Amino acid sequence: MSRYLLGFLILTFSMSAPASDTGEGSRWLDRKAEGYFWYKSEPEQEVEQENEEEPAPPTPPITQETTPTQEGPSPLSSAWIRANIQAYLDAAIDNPTVENVAAYLYIQKYAMDKSFAFMDASQEVTLGHSSFDEINRRPTATFANRKLDEMATSNNKSILEKVSSSAGIFFFMDGSEATQIQAEIIEMLERNYQFDTIKIATDSLPNELRGPDIRQDNGHAAQMGISSLPAIVLMRGDGVYDIVSQAPVSYPDLQKRILVGAKRLGVISDQDFNSTRPIANISQNMAALPGASQNTSSVPIPAEQIIRAFNGGMYQ
Repeated sequence: MSRYLLGFLILTFSMSAPASDTGEGSRWLDRKAEGYFWYKSEPEQEVEQENEEEPAPPTPPITQETTPTQEGPSPLSSAWIRANIQAYLDAAIDNPTVENVAAYLYIQKYAMDKSFAFMDASQEVTLGHSSFDEINRRPTATFANRKLDEMATSNNKSILEKVSSSAGIFFFMDGSEATQIQAEIIEMLERNYQFDTIKIATDSLPNELRGPDIRQDNGHAAQMGISSLPAIVLMRGDGVYDIVSQAPVSYPDLQKRILVGAKRLGVISDQDFNSTRPIANISQNMAALPGASQNTSSVPIPAEQIIRAFNGGMYQ
């Protein structure tokens, strides 16, 4: 075979190779009639017109974030410790890890340190201050205390004598052993301060208590509201009375109760009453704050109504 024939065959086979570039699987020879038109351009992609959307609202300018305000007491303040220390203690007991126990102990120690600091500051403010230093009322020196006690004892005797000149005693009795002992204390009070005493028996008395000066109760105990015996009532000359005891009392306690009853009845003044106490410079600092409400009661029912409901009108 000549070389021209061989070249023709090679050319023929090469021209009949599949044209995969067209993407249609057709041969170039089958499309030769199209001429140069067989170079098809890719169809233009139709641009889809998107629906016009409403413009988004403008983004607000970025501002610095403010720290949220903390609710409740500040950490480790007295109010915070009081509200939370029990929770830390419970956590340390229920789950005693090193961290839980240490956290509780730190808070506890911090609270104690605050208390010590307050104590030190209180001493600095108190010492030598006329209103705060209690040494002005009751000295720590033994000789000064002894002097106050002597003055109080002397005043106690003179004020009780003053009371006995303006008021008497009603002694309500029954047949109990406590009444017998209380009768001896009443006789001691009569001897020392010349109190006029009216003894009233509410029940039959043993022979040791019977006497011509004992009267039988004729409704006086019920009228005065006596509910327990023995009872002691202090009464002014005009009939106004004050119950000082409805149970057995000792001799020193009876003297104190008579002084309190005499002050409530107006038989003695506050100054007279304070002179019987072994304390000096007794005064009350009462401050009237501007704008303060005069009615500070917050009870739902007035106290007077409660009292009347329980005791039938006493203390009116």
